[in-house]
Amino acid sequence: MSAKNSNQYDSLYDNYEWFVPSNFNIANACCHRWASSPHEARQAAIYFEDQVGQLTSLSYGQLSERVNKLANGFIRMGVHPQDRIAIALQHSAETAITILAAISVGAIAVPLKAGLSNIDYDKRLVDIVAKIVIVDKHTIGPVTNAIDHNPVLRQSLKQIIGINTDDERVIPWRTLLARQPSQFTTVVATPDTPALLFYPDNTEPLQATVVTHEALIGALPGFVSSQNWFPKKSDIFYTTYDWSTPIGLLGALLPTLYFGRTIVGCPSGRTIPRLFTLLEHYPISNMLASADELRRIASYKDPLNHFDLALRCISCPEQDSSPELNHWVKERFGFTLNHICMPLGFSYIVGESAEKWPSKTGSMGRAIPGHRVAILNEKGDKLETDKVGFLCVHKDNKEDDPDPGLSLHFWQQGRLQELAPLSQNWYNTGIRARLDKEGYFWRDTSNPTI
Repeated sequence: MSAKNSNQYDSLYDNYEWFVPSNFNIANACCHRWASSPHEARQAAIYFEDQVGQLTSLSYGQLSERVNKLANGFIRMGVHPQDRIAIALQHSAETAITILAAISVGAIAVPLKAGLSNIDYDKRLVDIVAKIVIVDKHTIGPVTNAIDHNPVLRQSLKQIIGINTDDERVIPWRTLLARQPSQFTTVVATPDTPALLFYPDNTEPLQATVVTHEALIGALPGFVSSQNWFPKKSDIFYTTYDWSTPIGLLGALLPTLYFGRTIVGCPSGRTIPRLFTLLEHYPISNMLASADELRRIASYKDPLNHFDLALRCISCPEQDSSPELNHWVKERFGFTLNHICMPLGFSYIVGESAEKWPSKTGSMGRAIPGHRVAILNEKGDKLETDKVGFLCVHKDNKEDDPDPGLSLHFWQQGRLQELAPLSQNWYNTGIRARLDKEGYFWRDTSNPTI
């Protein structure tokens, strides 16, 4: 299909409308509803291969059962809606189970990446007034060290759950799940209820972005379009991003599960032949990858043509990509690399969809249908085309329906606080960019962010 014939952007943007149910729980939408159908319950939800190649395979029925058991465990530990549950795990299937279980009980899941120092864990656990923390063998040391040296933390924290750990103070994950019933009624949530907290790396003062249940709905248009209309028949998704990161969770894991499809995961750093073996074996059709990972593949010298891949689409954050990388993807896989712009707290707001509208080499892409995006100056005035300012998102779409992908609150010093708009319901991403006369956004590379 030619670029001219595939340019459906205006129609898609003009006709898009948000539909947000009056009650919406991410865990129910991504997990439990599929398990309620005998046919869908047997479908594969997650394949995860660890560093040594050991596979965790979960159907939607098995995923829901484990989520339910952990949710029952949380309730027995006294977790109430909007309590904060800290999740300090390396990339794993258990990451997905724990996040969905926390959301199932109406709590706020707080993913904390592995590799933080005890001081970093201390600050975050105190800031969220964590009720429970889940650790593994990689994170138990710094987390328990933080707890041991902070009486405030010892008072607020009710329990530590450990995966493959050996500490008498920690409840073993397997033991906890074995004792719990496999049925649980998901807590009803309104769409604007907080579901997740994300701490950016190295921010002072400490401040977390609050993500609501409806943020998943806000992510779907960008996810679908950047993956050239996922899901199509037999589509299977893979991402190089950890499922506990904002992009790995909201940009890959949750949208894939929302559509009842299969997602594949593995730790980072896998050798290129082993990675291609994974891509071929499952077989993966769609991928969200970092530019660094794509460059690592491109720089591999030995031939990989003997792998029979089913890949049909790859997306990549635009800020780290390059025309050379796009050219390599086209040459190697036979399709266009779709760039995305997904700032924390704003969801997919700008991007490319080679199947539905033409790309412009070097640009960030166009505003994703459903979102109102513009360039404003420091005073909040909308700028003319080709003038550099701040990339901003409006609270409402063109039909004056609230944008569900926009985070309007942050968490700081133990409480929820409202985010201030730049001007008249326009919220600043902090990205400096310009808009050309054809509707494409271009990042200002001389001063890309504030």
